[in-house]
Amino acid sequence: MAKKDEIAQKLEQLLPKDAICKDDQYRSGVALAAQVPMDKLREAISLCRQADLYLEAITGMDFTDGLEIVYHLNCYEPHSRIALRVRCNHGDAPATISDVYSAAMWYEREVHEFFAVSFKDNPDLRRLLLPEDADYYPHLKSFGKVHSYRKWEEVYG
Repeated sequence: MAKKDEIAQKLEQLLPKDAICKDDQYRSGVALAAQVPMDKLREAISLCRQADLYLEAITGMDFTDGLEIVYHLNCYEPHSRIALRVRCNHGDAPATISDVYSAAMWYEREVHEFFAVSFKDNPDLRRLLLPEDADYYPHLKSFGKVHSYRKWEEVYG
């Protein structure tokens, strides 16, 4: 059984059926995407870790009605990239996963630096690239001029 199928089965037990989207054609660049509630994030990430997936990246997306944090995980099989998507309000603090994946420490620092997301229990949210005294978050749509600031549903339907 392929890793993506193994993870899909485990996530189907954890999440509602409509929260998981499989892309067997790999058109979106991920074989499996799952909308994960904030309170189930650590459990979903732990399932991925137990299945020997590695953490590829953590990034954020800013919408008028909140943020989405995207966790990309992968393994060394073709077409096995997985995206776990966590929606949260501006100002919410999702739990850190840095104790599950040590690489998450850097990714969470970067998301904090650019999107103003404070990860609960992350021991080190210092700036990585911006000056220490920066009081702005350049990837938020409220920073500078933005012409396409839309709601989550307008993008995803």
